[in-house]
Amino acid sequence: MLVGDAPRLQAHTIAHAFSQVSGKHRFQWTIDAGKLQGHERQSVSPSFELPLVGQTARFRMVILPRAPADVKGSASFKKAGGRGCVQLKCEAPRGVVSFWISTTNGRDDYLRKPRGPIAHDFAWHSTCGLPRDQEQWDFGKAVDKSLQTFTVCVDILPHVDL
Repeated sequence: MLVGDAPRLQAHTIAHAFSQVSGKHRFQWTIDAGKLQGHERQSVSPSFELPLVGQTARFRMVILPRAPADVKGSASFKKAGGRGCVQLKCEAPRGVVSFWISTTNGRDDYLRKPRGPIAHDFAWHSTCGLPRDQEQWDFGKAVDKSLQTFTVCVDILPHVDL
């Protein structure tokens, strides 16, 4: 069990939990489901700090719509039918981070199987997501109908020197 789990989170908040057993950090970004019906081209989380070896770094999660190829015009969550991808962005790029991505309705009754792990050197490029064949999520399936929110989770694995 991760320390700091919150069963119900308000929209546009970041919750952080840490497991002393596994050393894993979980960041949960709760998003207003209304964004999936809008014409936005991206949504960006509040920033959060991740402790790296000997330092901390500020990160954000970004969700981007992924509309089918036959849809004309700029991509939006509405045109994409609530589908999109998740990227992790380091605000001051440095260091290698390994992570998993998943979606949930914020409760235990719906959790998409985490995808990853992805190991990425943020000193090389400030943004990273899943490989193209794994990146698309149907965010609409993760919506908590009563709260009209959904949650994107990023699990950061402990640093291991190779």
